[in-house]
Amino acid sequence: MSREISITTRKQLEIFMNVQRQKLLKTMDMEKIPMTPKQLSVILEISPSSVTYHLKKLEELGLVELDHTESIHGIQAKFYRRVPAVVNLKGDLQDDLHAEKELILDYLINDIWTGFKKYITDLYKKEKNPQEVTGDCLNGVIYMTDEEAKKVKEQILAFQEAHMEPKEGAKPWDMALIAYPGKRTEK
Repeated sequence: MSREISITTRKQLEIFMNVQRQKLLKTMDMEKIPMTPKQLSVILEISPSSVTYHLKKLEELGLVELDHTESIHGIQAKFYRRVPAVVNLKGDLQDDLHAEKELILDYLINDIWTGFKKYITDLYKKEKNPQEVTGDCLNGVIYMTDEEAKKVKEQILAFQEAHMEPKEGAKPWDMALIAYPGKRTEK
């Protein structure tokens, strides 16, 4: 079961919004196996000491934790894992962190959008397989009562919770869902 980690202080937000830490979290989410700072450094193309520093900061937030240690060629290697967690930026709070929260949300949404565009470009380059389920981008306006909107959100969170860990035949899907009550023009 995942936990919810609420970001409510400037210190927490500064730790969370660091771009290298976001890349580190994304890599750990995609790989989904405990990894050493050295293994992560190869993927991220930064030094192992830098990865270790960022892991320690993310550990403070409860987003990563030490999974186990192994002796590799006489050296104790530390393996870290991503903690199943949902981060709540508490956007509903009227605080002085609003601008910074917008920046991290811009980064997160842009990262997914950039990845999606690359995915689509790569998809066009390969032979089409009619059996393959592909990514998609949908938009539109739907009409829901507050109760229906609450139910949809609960269903999405439950689905996300049930699919946070790898399983046989499953692959990671990068996703973002934005939904909010629109405003109708008064006549």
